[in-house]
Amino acid sequence: MKKLFLSDYEVEIEIDGKKVKKPFQVKESILEILFHPDLKLAGRELLKQNELAEKIEKCNEDFILLENEEHNKILRALELTTGLGRNAVEFVKRIIEAQNVEVKEKH
Repeated sequence: MKKLFLSDYEVEIEIDGKKVKKPFQVKESILEILFHPDLKLAGRELLKQNELAEKIEKCNEDFILLENEEHNKILRALELTTGLGRNAVEFVKRIIEAQNVEVKEKH
């Protein structure tokens, strides 16, 4: 399993010549790339992608545990997403460098 951090982080953007700190919305950004047009999702793929999106949306923790297959879907979407700027570096790192975790069943 992979542990993916969903908490927002602060970025600096320029508005009207002034630098302003804003949150980079990690969860929302993941949801956006999951449905990127370059993925060319159709039928069943779209439904499976939506299941993952709903799981992420419902998560109220700072992180989510994902099956490797789920994480691979996010990685694939990220690899097809172009035009990300410097503010997305942390976002990309979190996805690519998501921690492997072992989950043990409680008895």
